[in-house]
Amino acid sequence: MKSPGKKNVVFIDVSKDPSLAEDSEYGPPDSTMRGAQRVITDRVKLAKLFSILNQHPDGYKYVICDILFDKPGPGDSSLKPQIEKLRKIVISAIWDNNKLVKPIYKVPSGVVNYTAINKTTFTKMPIFYKDSLKSLPVCLFEKTTPYRFTKSYFTFLNGRPTFNTMIPEFYYRPADMVTADQKGNINTYYLGELLADPDCFSVLNNKFIVIGDFANDLHVTYLGRMPGSLILWNTYLTLYKHHASISVNWLLMLFFFYFLISYWIIIHPEKKINEIHKKIRVPFLSKFLINYISFIGVLVLINIFSYFYFGTFVSLFYIATYLTFIQLVIEKYPEWKKNLYEYIVSL
Repeated sequence: MKSPGKKNVVFIDVSKDPSLAEDSEYGPPDSTMRGAQRVITDRVKLAKLFSILNQHPDGYKYVICDILFDKPGPGDSSLKPQIEKLRKIVISAIWDNNKLVKPIYKVPSGVVNYTAINKTTFTKMPIFYKDSLKSLPVCLFEKTTPYRFTKSYFTFLNGRPTFNTMIPEFYYRPADMVTADQKGNINTYYLGELLADPDCFSVLNNKFIVIGDFANDLHVTYLGRMPGSLILWNTYLTLYKHHASISVNWLLMLFFFYFLISYWIIIHPEKKINEIHKKIRVPFLSKFLINYISFIGVLVLINIFSYFYFGTFVSLFYIATYLTFIQLVIEKYPEWKKNLYEYIVSL
C-alpha cells in the first residue's frame, strides 16, 4: 500500500448527528435517575453509511471509527449487521481507570486513551496498554502493513526493539480539514449531509475514512487543541512513515552526537570555558550563552534531527545523565590516577 497522503483520506464529522438514548444503568430500579438520557451518535445514519461501504467492499482503503459503542442504543438493530459485516474497519475501545471498556459489537477494536502530561497536554500514544492491549493506531498499522508489534518485557516490531510510547508528528491539523463552505479541496463532511448525496460513495472511493466527533472530542496538544480522531490518524501516519523502531541509523546518529559532545567536554574543560566567559563583557549572559550553545543547543539539535528523520524523541534525562557522568570522570580522573599510583607504590 502506498504511503497515505492528503488526497486519500476523508474525515466524517458526526458532531451534527446526535441521537438520544435512555441510560438504564443509572441507579436502582426505583432511582429518580432511572431512564436518564444520554447523547450518542445517530446509529441509523451510521448504518446507512456502512451499508454503502458494504456495497463496495474493495472500493475503500480502511475505516477508522473513533466512536465508543459501549452501551446499547436506538438503531442497534440496523447498525449491528452492517458494522459487523465490514471487512476493513477498526473502532475504539477505551482504557479508563485501569479498566478496558470494549465495544458491544463484534468488530476489531483498538484502545484509545489520550495520556496527558500533568493531565493537561497530550504528548504520547502507547503501543501497548497493560502488556497485551494494542492502541487503535497500532491495530490499523498492523492491518495495513506486514509489520507486527510484540511485547515480552520489551516492545518489538518484527523482532526489532522499539519504544512502547511514541510522540505523533502532526501531519494533519484542524486547518487542513476543509468543508464545503471553505476554499480548497474538500476532505471533511458532516455525516447527514454526506448521506444526502446519492453519489456519496464517489468521495469515499479508494480513501481512508476517519469517523469521529471533530467538534467536541478535543484534546490539548503541544500544537493547540486537536480532535481525538485527528490525533489517532496522525499517530497512524507517524507509525507508517517511521515504524517507531530503534534502527541502526538512529543509533549511529546518537553515537555521532554523543561523540561530539564527549569530545567537546574533554578538550574544553571548565578552565577553558571560564576563559571564554571572561572574554565576553556581560558575565551572566556569557555563561548562559556558552552553556546554551555547548549543551542545550546540541540537545535540541539532536531531538529535532531524531524527531523529523526517525520519528523519535531522545529523552533529555538520559542525555543529562550521560553528560554528568562524563564530566564527573574528567574531573575525578587526575585524583583517581594519583590515588591508584600511590596505592601501587605502597604495595
